[in-house]
Amino acid sequence: MSIPEQAGKVATTAIGALTNTPMAFAMLVLNICFLGFAAYMLGAVASNSAERNKSQIELIGKLVGDIRDCKQGPRT
Repeated sequence: MSIPEQAGKVATTAIGALTNTPMAFAMLVLNICFLGFAAYMLGAVASNSAERNKSQIELIGKLVGDIRDCKQGPRT
């Protein structure tokens, strides 16, 4: 028996088992939806963090420049 035939047999058996137990199928769908939602939220959090870090770096650079000007006098 070839690999595609074996894979088809396994898939058919798995689908048959899921149709016999709808609760297991519902949990599978729910878990897949949860993983998709979690991936979306993590992407949004990472994007927000990157924006916040960028603005903080700009503010720190401005602060360092202001401190340098305060010690040395204004740049000409």
